[in-house]
Amino acid sequence: MIRRRLLVSAAPLSVLSAVVLTSIIIVGAIGAATASGRPAPGRGPGCGGAVTGAAAGLEPAQGRNAAIIATVALGRGLGQVGAAIGIAVALAESTLFNYANDGTSTLIGSAEGRQLTDSERAVARESLAFPDDKVGNNLDSIGLFQQRPMTGWGTPAQLIDPATAAGLFFDRLQQVPGWEGMPPWQAGQIVQGSPSSDGGIYRNRYEQAVGIVAQLIDPTSAAAQLKSPDQLASCVALSRDPAPAAGTSSGGSARWGGYQNGRIPASALCPVPSRPVLLLECTAAAAFDAMNTAFRAVFGQDIGITDGYRSFEEQVACRAEKGNLCADPGTSNHGWAKAVDIGGCCGVNTGTGPAFDWLTANAPGFGWVHPVWAQPSGSKPEPWHWEFGSIS
Repeated sequence: MIRRRLLVSAAPLSVLSAVVLTSIIIVGAIGAATASGRPAPGRGPGCGGAVTGAAAGLEPAQGRNAAIIATVALGRGLGQVGAAIGIAVALAESTLFNYANDGTSTLIGSAEGRQLTDSERAVARESLAFPDDKVGNNLDSIGLFQQRPMTGWGTPAQLIDPATAAGLFFDRLQQVPGWEGMPPWQAGQIVQGSPSSDGGIYRNRYEQAVGIVAQLIDPTSAAAQLKSPDQLASCVALSRDPAPAAGTSSGGSARWGGYQNGRIPASALCPVPSRPVLLLECTAAAAFDAMNTAFRAVFGQDIGITDGYRSFEEQVACRAEKGNLCADPGTSNHGWAKAVDIGGCCGVNTGTGPAFDWLTANAPGFGWVHPVWAQPSGSKPEPWHWEFGSIS
């Protein structure tokens, strides 16, 4: 993201202009079942699925941030319900823009009854060293959720990273007893503790958030289905079912955005944070980054990938260089920007060892799978090849 030096107060949406959601483009089929015939986690009617859409009615940064929040929610098994709560809160707090903080606030903190100290301002300014969408000065609030370092939410580096900030929000949401059955804006209020004691600022944005989520994740579900407490509880219960085994096909379509294989413009893609030279579909990139963060915590290094999106021209060159190891140009799964090849880190590309076992067990929780054909018993074993969602 390119920083725009706009000194905008990152106040709740009640004092900012509302986001106008004009339309959302949906790509991909949702509503799959596992091999047992049981609905896949979070994919029951009106409940969940994979993030496959693009919020065309939002500015690019807002759409990307909404997709990241939804991806993290699904990765936690919280389904559309959790995603809608997270997006409603972010709409109210930051209009879905990722705010850095320049430390110039003159506000009196409601909890502290005072202005920030010089050291607190310095901490807030640390956020300026990281990619952001806008710059604000609402106390020491940072990021999509306007979380505050001085109240224990985390470091500026954590709060300015959309995926990490979303994870911190959902950490606290999951600790709220019975959140699934309460009005979602009240659950958001318990987590955030906004000045709106009844969660009114989140209630005002919840219907819009439901519309965003329903179309990002599952275009066949009615937004109203997410408003009943009984429906919320049943959706969340469904979303907590075990994930399908790696490589299980959900029948989804690889095509998205109206693009052709290998003909996706760079402007529609996002860099992989751990390897910025490589591009992926933005939700896939965010999900891979979240998975990589978890992997790094266990193995002390990045997963390490050697290939991501391949343009048509790159597919032609690959076929010429490597023969049948590369697909016919225009048919490669890399051409959908939802596939990666993993390098030699920790022996992953050998198909054996603790790192490969970790990926096999954990990658599906982040939306990444080792397709059946690439598994040891598959038609073309490639332990290094992993895909986001069901594209094979």
